[in-house]
Amino acid sequence: MTDLTEIKTIVEQRSNEIATRLNQTEQMFEMLDRKLIEVELAQKNQFVRGDVDRYEAKQDPDLHKFLQKGLMPEIERKELSVTSDGQGVSVRSQWADRIFKQIRETNPMRQLASTMTTASDSLEVLVDRGEPLSDWIGELDPRAKTDASFLTRHKITVHEHYANPEVTLQMLEDSSFNVEQWLQSKLASRFNRQEEAAFLLGDGLGQPRGLLTYNSVANDDFTWGADPDQYQIGSIYSGADADITDPDALIDMVDSLKSAYLNGASWLMTRAMKSKIRKLKDSQDRYLFEPAITAGAPDRLLGYPVFIAEDMPGLAADEVGAVFGDFNEAYTVVDRLGVTVQRDSFTKPGWVKYYARKRLGGAVTNPEAVKFLVLGSKPV
Repeated sequence: MTDLTEIKTIVEQRSNEIATRLNQTEQMFEMLDRKLIEVELAQKNQFVRGDVDRYEAKQDPDLHKFLQKGLMPEIERKELSVTSDGQGVSVRSQWADRIFKQIRETNPMRQLASTMTTASDSLEVLVDRGEPLSDWIGELDPRAKTDASFLTRHKITVHEHYANPEVTLQMLEDSSFNVEQWLQSKLASRFNRQEEAAFLLGDGLGQPRGLLTYNSVANDDFTWGADPDQYQIGSIYSGADADITDPDALIDMVDSLKSAYLNGASWLMTRAMKSKIRKLKDSQDRYLFEPAITAGAPDRLLGYPVFIAEDMPGLAADEVGAVFGDFNEAYTVVDRLGVTVQRDSFTKPGWVKYYARKRLGGAVTNPEAVKFLVLGSKPV
């Protein structure tokens, strides 16, 4: 019995000790919650970290010592420094929802051109450049065989476009916005700009063949050649090096295009070129340029819509200053595979790799459907 009594006494003592400690812990949590609210209010009043420390110490020295001694984990306040590669810049104590992005202009070639898809590494489009021969004949005259002209093929090769960025796991975990979604949006924007640039300037070697890489020839000498790699574009000349001062050159551009293409025709030029053209007037002192009167609608030049293409070359002698024509007929974009993204968080510990790729091609498929305005004099 004595042993049981002693055990009972020990249990009661231990129970009282535990109850006392639980009561002290509960009081400490209540005090901590109250002080955290005060600290939050202090931060909202633009206290810096040192001011908050002094505020805690002044208002409740015991609580301040309690936190500093590490009896409980101190409330974590993360603010990573900005490194040279930008990792950590998105991890901030306060972060606005809006991200200000640099605007990078390109051109609307995909919007204007014809777009086709393929399930192979290339696409062969059919080209109809000729027609069968025919002639007049008398009732009793003999009928000789006439030649027939059939379709030819134009092969457009598909090329691969890729990106392979890396992001730290900590940046993905600690950033105040969805870094993965933001990165994929940036990749899509980058892909789009590079592709649009290639549709105008690409050399065709591992990338689409750009419209402006085809040789220009005086429009009077233009012929639709048989070799797609040797296509030439009929051109009108401004008569002034790196400039245009005669509005008749623009009128000649429109009149040089066959009427079948005019229904879908539009202009493509840089903003600098647009600025020059909008100041030109006809013989009756009327501006040729017609600013849009509806928001979102394109401006018009001689009745045809104007689109800005900042990927075009600057205003220089013998450069193409503007393009006019039916781009849907003139240029074809071939898509093989849309943007795909592979996520790899295993091969490099602490980092996540994103491998994004896309396959596409492009080339001129109807050289008579567009005309160049060359900023210079017609060759003699």
